[in-house]
Amino acid sequence: MRIHANEIMRTGFLARRAIAAVALAAGLGACTGDLLKVENPDIIPPENLESATAIPALQAGAIGDFSLAINGDNGATEGLIEVSGSMADELGNSETFPTRKEYDQRVIDIRNTTLTTVFRRVHRSRFSAEQAAEKIKKLAPNPATEPRIAEMYGLAGLVYTHMAEDYCSGVPVSNGNIATGEITYGEPLTTTQLFELAIQRFDSALAYPANTTVQNLARVGKGRALLNLGKVAEAATAVAAVPTTFAYNTTHTLTSGVQNNGIFVFINLNERYTVIDKDGGNGLDFRTANDPRVTWDRSPANDVGFDAATPQFDQGKYASETASIGQATGVEARLIEAEAKLKGNDVAGWLTGLNALRANAALYPTVLPSYFTRVQGSIPLPALTDPGTEASRVDLMFRERAFWMYLSGHRLGDLRRLVRQYGRTADAVFPGGGGQPYIINGNNKGGNFGNDYNLPVPFDEQNNPLFKQCIDRNP
Repeated sequence: MRIHANEIMRTGFLARRAIAAVALAAGLGACTGDLLKVENPDIIPPENLESATAIPALQAGAIGDFSLAINGDNGATEGLIEVSGSMADELGNSETFPTRKEYDQRVIDIRNTTLTTVFRRVHRSRFSAEQAAEKIKKLAPNPATEPRIAEMYGLAGLVYTHMAEDYCSGVPVSNGNIATGEITYGEPLTTTQLFELAIQRFDSALAYPANTTVQNLARVGKGRALLNLGKVAEAATAVAAVPTTFAYNTTHTLTSGVQNNGIFVFINLNERYTVIDKDGGNGLDFRTANDPRVTWDRSPANDVGFDAATPQFDQGKYASETASIGQATGVEARLIEAEAKLKGNDVAGWLTGLNALRANAALYPTVLPSYFTRVQGSIPLPALTDPGTEASRVDLMFRERAFWMYLSGHRLGDLRRLVRQYGRTADAVFPGGGGQPYIINGNNKGGNFGNDYNLPVPFDEQNNPLFKQCIDRNP
């Protein structure tokens, strides 16, 4: 098998079918700026990629690759949202595949074939977005006023951010020449270097004119990367102009399997994952909290997952295969600002920020899967009060982040930040820490939880002469 860079070259990204239906949309109904319209091309001859008429296909292809890498597809391969949510305490494994059990249990073999495919898709997505940005610069009649360049840089920045949050330190970033097939192998990059690359891409996006939606995508993405670097005040500044009701979404259709909402398919239809409660004994109470931000149901009442043994609880945040998925939101912007206030010892301002979100009924998920019958938590939630100590305030801050941004690909990065930035022990924050029995929703699936705190670089990457293995697996 070859490394991800060769996989990128085989993709034939500039001449393959663009996945146009997975397109940009402004969610929550209050974003400003015109939406970018993505045309729906079929097979694109290479000779048609040398004029401005190719720009919609380049844009659509990059968006499609991004969605597959982050959201997953119709059940063949999950995205980083499902993988990281399972490795954290958002989801439990309810099926039989050992490759998926590994990262849920946090005992990962670098030859894990599921994670190898996910890793390839992640790098394909990053490569597609960066190459699309460069190609559009060359093809656009007036690049200085071409907004789609900004969007491509913004997507690349998000991919680098996910890589830094979810993978070990030491991820190589290789590139290639599509025309010649030549690969330029990449050196392993530390977690910090990946976040810095993400910020560079977001700054590139902000340097190009774009509609408000794309500008806010870059602002939220930059704030997220800065937060991960511990630059909390700078992160708050980066997101200050983002409206609370903003969302940059991927949208999904039934046209083909790769255009489905992969989260809904993997949890609600294929039942490979289940909404879990107090994962490993120390995870959050995502079900028993009866919080309207994490909607769920069990239908029928004795439903079990794909393994025919694990109690199956379906998520309700995404109501169907066509539900949009928020990749950057104004809610995230407000949570970044709240954390900055907490870091600055402005406890009153911190609580005010959190309670403003809780009081806004428009921010809660209200469209549920059609078969849900369970009565969900009441909207809006009551106001929070100061828990009184620094440690309990941090707990509350990260709990609010967990419930607001459930199944959006943030939780694993947050668990790692609790260790790196707030001095928590890994065993205290990661589910099943200390080698607890591996039990999912009451079903003992065998063995104990492990001590992997991030995803390893797959074995295939060892074909890269500049790479051996992760620099470290620290949180």
